[in-house]
Amino acid sequence: MEIFKKNWLKSKPFDFELKSYMLKNAVQKINDLISDGKLYTAMSIVEIELHYLYNFKYDRDIIEIETRKITGINIDTLDLEYDYAVPTEEEDKIYEICDMSIDELEKLYRSIRDFWRSIEMDCLISEIPDIKIGNTRGFIMYIDKRSDMIDIYAYVEPSNFKMNWSEFKLSHVKSINNDLRSISKFIYACESTSDKERFFRFDMDSDGNSKEECMIPLMKYMLFNRIKHGI
Repeated sequence: MEIFKKNWLKSKPFDFELKSYMLKNAVQKINDLISDGKLYTAMSIVEIELHYLYNFKYDRDIIEIETRKITGINIDTLDLEYDYAVPTEEEDKIYEICDMSIDELEKLYRSIRDFWRSIEMDCLISEIPDIKIGNTRGFIMYIDKRSDMIDIYAYVEPSNFKMNWSEFKLSHVKSINNDLRSISKFIYACESTSDKERFFRFDMDSDGNSKEECMIPLMKYMLFNRIKHGI
């Protein structure tokens, strides 16, 4: 979903009020996503844009260092003294807008993360019927108390945990009735053919949050961190 147009910051005209309006419009669209329960999508958009802005700002620092000229040495401190290229008015405007955008998006990102954590506090992930830390693959059951069905997803533990949790893969296997008998039958059928799987249940109340754009990513995040830390 495109909220920020490509190179919106560097595109002409370099009008502060216009860029402020574009940023305000983008922030409003992100807030609309949050209101629609699409929290993960909103968080991903802000993360990507902040990454772009940080790199843009960092590139300026590199350019200033690479283009500076040595003019002498400070006798008292023995530090080299430099002359730096004078930025154009246009360049100053772009980086002023960049700083403003970073401030606004960092504020928004913190509020999204706080909201994400508040939802996480109302979710529970537990291993059933017993703990099998040594097993490196398994299933997780998405259990919404508002639904008559349980969706079951398979996973394989990553070979290392240097990857970001968002890259962790879950594959939908099947749906079963939302009752203990159906859960027990599924586990029994799996354990009849293999003892290499772990079984988790993710209990939650969707409460208006998007399943695909909030709750499934949150389940993946919680499962990833649980197996990462050997719990």
